[in-house]
Amino acid sequence: RPHIQIDPDWPMVELGEMCKTEYGFTESAAESGDARFIRITDISEDGKLKKEEPKFITLSEDSTTYLLSKRDILVARTGATCGKTLLFEEDYPSVFASYLIRLRFKIDLIDPKFYWVFSQSDLYWHQARNLMTGGGQPQFNANVIKKVKIPVPPLDVQQTIVTEIEAEQELVESNKKIIERFEAKIQSVIERIWGKASID
Repeated sequence: RPHIQIDPDWPMVELGEMCKTEYGFTESAAESGDARFIRITDISEDGKLKKEEPKFITLSEDSTTYLLSKRDILVARTGATCGKTLLFEEDYPSVFASYLIRLRFKIDLIDPKFYWVFSQSDLYWHQARNLMTGGGQPQFNANVIKKVKIPVPPLDVQQTIVTEIEAEQELVESNKKIIERFEAKIQSVIERIWGKASID
């Protein structure tokens, strides 16, 4: 997980003081339509939007209210992925579903990308798990999520932190690809050796 080195001089501010919360749109997903319909299951383990198996809806007067803008934050509010957070950065029209909460921040206080980085950290998850309700079916509704406390450095510091963490994540992804490549080579050698051994 990303790690944010917190300066004790930074204020810790409750989420509810810095953003507006909104529940998503209730509709049945379809194989085609005017806009992608983003659901809880579309958020990956690392807080990214999955590309595979997208679903859609036909836009109506009611659903246009729920169209996403770039840098909107979406949070899963129920189920196994409760608390997962997505930063929307796509160029195509998309509507978010009812089991998600949209967060729109006061951008003079917090950069949405900084919040997304924070939402991947242990500090966020420690609070989220303590605040969740519902026993076997955890709930993370708007009233609960507003109580999450966020370290709020100056905007320029937030942006520096985001840049540094993005660079670290790129390095991690590059290393993963190198590992996968060498694992494939090793497997190929093993298969060749065993194949030769069985012939001998």
